[in-house]
Amino acid sequence: MSRWREMAARAGQRPLAWAGVKGPVFADYPLAPLTTWKAGGPAQYLAIPQDLEDACELFREAHGQGWPLYFLGRGSNVLIADAGLPGMTLHLARSFRQLKPQGDRLRAGAGAPLPLLARLAADLGVSGFEFLAGIPGTVGGAVRLNAGAHGQNLAGVLRRVWVLTPQLKLLELPVDNLGLGYRSSLLLHFPHWLVVEAEFSLSARSSPEAIRSRQREYLEVRRARQPAHPRTCGSVFKNPPGGPAAGYLIEAAGLKGRRRGDAQVSHKHANFIINRGEARAQDLEALMQEVAETVWRTCGIALEREVVCLPEDFA
Repeated sequence: MSRWREMAARAGQRPLAWAGVKGPVFADYPLAPLTTWKAGGPAQYLAIPQDLEDACELFREAHGQGWPLYFLGRGSNVLIADAGLPGMTLHLARSFRQLKPQGDRLRAGAGAPLPLLARLAADLGVSGFEFLAGIPGTVGGAVRLNAGAHGQNLAGVLRRVWVLTPQLKLLELPVDNLGLGYRSSLLLHFPHWLVVEAEFSLSARSSPEAIRSRQREYLEVRRARQPAHPRTCGSVFKNPPGGPAAGYLIEAAGLKGRRRGDAQVSHKHANFIINRGEARAQDLEALMQEVAETVWRTCGIALEREVVCLPEDFA
C-alpha cells in the first residue's frame, strides 16, 4: 500500500477526483496526526502533489479559487490552529523525497526527511550532515529555517535551492542569496514560495564509520538533554542573540512543569512543550504566550518563537 493510501485509510478518507492532478486530494482532512504535537484542526483541502507539474496545477487552482495556500512537511516545528487551515494545504512529506548524488553535489527533494539525508551522506562517506540525524523535519522546512544543531546548520552544506512562486515561476536561488542566519532565511519573508528542491555540497570526505560514530554521539547528547516524549515540536523559542539560552531563561523564570490543560513545559528541557494527551492548539499557544510574558517580566528578555503558527504566520 502506498504511503498516501495508508495515510488515507487510517483517517477514513477517500481521495476526491481532481482534474489535472495525479496525486490525491482530500476534503476536510485531519491535520493533527500529521504533526508532532498531534494538535490542530483539519485542512479544507489536503493535497499530496506527486511532482512539480502537480504542484503548479494546485497553485493555479488555489489562486483561481482565491484560496490561501499552506505547506506541511513532517509536522515538526509547527502549530496548526484548532479551527484548521482554510483553502489548500500541500503535504510534501509523502512525495518530493528524492535524493540524487551527482559527483560532488546532491539534489534533495523538499519532502526528503533530514535523518534520511544524514544516513545517505554517511553511506557516501561525506561529513557535515551528522547534525541532521536527530532533527525530525524535511529538507524544505529545514532550508526555510536554516535548521541546525550542535553548533552547525544547513548553511555549511547548502549550495542552492529551487522555489515555486505563486506566479508559477521556478526560481533558482544560490545559497549566498538566501540570507541564512540563526533559524532564519530570506524565505521566511516569502511564506507562499514553495521550496521544491535543494542542492548540497558533498566535498567534505570522511570514513563512513567515523561519520556514523559522530551521528551516534549527537543522538546520545540529544537523548540526554531533550525529553523523550514524542508529542513535542522541537525547540519552541529561538535562543536570544548574545544572551543565555531560551531554556535557561524559562527555567530561571520558574516555568518548568507549567501547564495549560494538557500542554506542559518539559521538566527535562524548559524550551520544549509537551502535549500530554489531549492538548488543543489554543492550550499550546496560551502556554507559549505565558512563557514569553513571564520571561520578559522576570528577565527583561523578549523570546522569539521558533515555532511556526498556522494560519497566522502565513497571512
